[in-house]
Amino acid sequence: MVENRRRPARRSYKRAEFNKGMQKKLAIVFVLIILALFALCIRIGYLTKAKGDEYSIKVLAQQGYTSKTLPYKRGDILDRNGNVLATSVKVYNLVIDSKVILSNKKYLEPTVNVLTRYFDLNKDELTKGIKERKDNSYWVVLKQLEYKDIEGYKDYINKEEPSKEEAKEISYVKGVWFEEEYKRMYPYNSLACSTLGFVNKDGSANIGIESSYNDVLSGLNGREYGYVNSDNSMETVIKDPTNGDTVVSTIDMNIQRIVQKAIKKYMKKYQPKRLAAVIADPNTGEILAMADNTTFNLNEPWDLSFKYTEQEQENLSEKEISDELNSRWKNFCVSDSFEPGSTIKPFTIAAAYEEGKTTRNSTYFCDGYEVVGGFTIRCHDVSGHGTITTKQALAYSCNDALMRIGFDLGAKKLVEYQRRFGFGAKTGIDLPSETRGLVYDSNMGASSLATNSFGQNINVNMIQMVAGFSSLVNGGNYYEPHVVKEVVSEDGELIDNYSKTLVKETVTDKTSDFIKEALRAVVTDGTGKTAAIPGYTIGGKTGTAEKHYTDGKTGRIPGEYIVSFLGCAPVENPEVVCYTIMDSPKEDTQSTAFSTEFWTYIMKQVLPYMGVSQTEDAGKDKDITNTKKSDIKDNYSQGITQEDMPVETQTENQNDYTGEE
Repeated sequence: MVENRRRPARRSYKRAEFNKGMQKKLAIVFVLIILALFALCIRIGYLTKAKGDEYSIKVLAQQGYTSKTLPYKRGDILDRNGNVLATSVKVYNLVIDSKVILSNKKYLEPTVNVLTRYFDLNKDELTKGIKERKDNSYWVVLKQLEYKDIEGYKDYINKEEPSKEEAKEISYVKGVWFEEEYKRMYPYNSLACSTLGFVNKDGSANIGIESSYNDVLSGLNGREYGYVNSDNSMETVIKDPTNGDTVVSTIDMNIQRIVQKAIKKYMKKYQPKRLAAVIADPNTGEILAMADNTTFNLNEPWDLSFKYTEQEQENLSEKEISDELNSRWKNFCVSDSFEPGSTIKPFTIAAAYEEGKTTRNSTYFCDGYEVVGGFTIRCHDVSGHGTITTKQALAYSCNDALMRIGFDLGAKKLVEYQRRFGFGAKTGIDLPSETRGLVYDSNMGASSLATNSFGQNINVNMIQMVAGFSSLVNGGNYYEPHVVKEVVSEDGELIDNYSKTLVKETVTDKTSDFIKEALRAVVTDGTGKTAAIPGYTIGGKTGTAEKHYTDGKTGRIPGEYIVSFLGCAPVENPEVVCYTIMDSPKEDTQSTAFSTEFWTYIMKQVLPYMGVSQTEDAGKDKDITNTKKSDIKDNYSQGITQEDMPVETQTENQNDYTGEE
């Protein structure tokens, strides 16, 4: 009994000791917690004072945030007179927020009713589309609507004094908004299409001014930021977009229209494979107009309906479609090269005149052909021109005389001057995809030198010919050809001026004056009589070039020629240069009359429009007369081997190398 009473006493003592120990531990923990809280308060106070603004911004940003892109307006492209050739117009995408519409059963029917009332939408399909996209907050229902398309809807939604029924319906229209963007528009459809280029659906550009000046025309998107502030109100910050600059081109819309209408007329009349024209200011390098027969609608550049039915288009491979479009979009005047034929003769004569290898008093005997390396290379007048001067050689387009002038000049100097005139290299025109053409090196054989002197076995593009010819007739100044005149801001402030860039000097004034005399003789007494325009002193050069096979065969295509005319007016002080080519017209393809007819049709309209003064016709040059042949020994056909001939004209036996004008 005694032992049983003592045991509880020991347990009570131990419990008391335990409670006392726990109290001490709890006290220590409590003190530590108090100290930690005190330290935390000090830290919070410090952060609030030192970095309160920074953390407030972060907190506000997390409370609620919206962001919307504000699109920039791409710069306009104008013609030289301020006419708009390319612009961007604001359009609107109809966007639906299905989540908002379905957040209340009262919203769906009124929203669908109003949308189908003002837009070409099917009520059942729209309702189905909204329900299928119940978790979608961004559904673009209609794209690129003009303001007139959305005006009725906006007027109704914002009606100032709606009826009771209208007010109720309007209050339930939810989850509808319009997204703004810009759409590129070309007011004149196909006018100057390959020069202007177009903007792709993704905003990029591959051809024309749109491509070359993309960085100038492009701007920077702006942005609208919205967030819920500490007072639970929406704060909005707007960074305005920076619009693109305006590009003023050198193109004259009216001259361009004249050229394109002429191309359409003569494509129908003579049905050539290709018809093209370039018009330029020889004193600045500005291109006033440029076109060929492969036009397209800039507003619908991917449309192939001009050539294929819908069924045929479906059967085309991607490569076939791409090839067709690229062929259509290509700027022939810049991107294609060809043999110029006799339009190269003024350059050959200018080079020889500059080097003292020919003079205005030099004479040459043409008996209708030259034998070079076992080949008979004929003049276009197979009976021969007889004894003629240098000026007459150009006027009559005498191959025989030109070959001799070429030999006197020599291959090295001929190539040197061809490159000086800009052949075999890009001109620097501010358009993409320019071809370099092809110039022989100075190691060419005698036969190549012979044919090269009158425009065969050299490849050029139209811009090269225009730029080089301009230097021949303006006193020797080679200006960089260009299609953009200046860049201005959207406020009209001048940013850049590209009026003219003098690249080099090609010939002296003396040589230029002589060439202009000879070019005038071409029109008054030579092969270019059909280029004459009453009241104007026209100077120029006709050209005919045999075409090469392009399907792997060697040699030239029988009966297919590129006929051309390269001229200026007024010849004594040229204000305009025009170059036209016609590839294989259906009729007598070797006649240059087709090209001069085309050239004259254009210039009869362009000269009065430009205000070029009419001058009294100077009449025929008195020294341009027919002369009899004399027996002049040929000093140029000796020692020329078969290997000197271009590969495509080499044969086992002596053959005629067809003469061309």
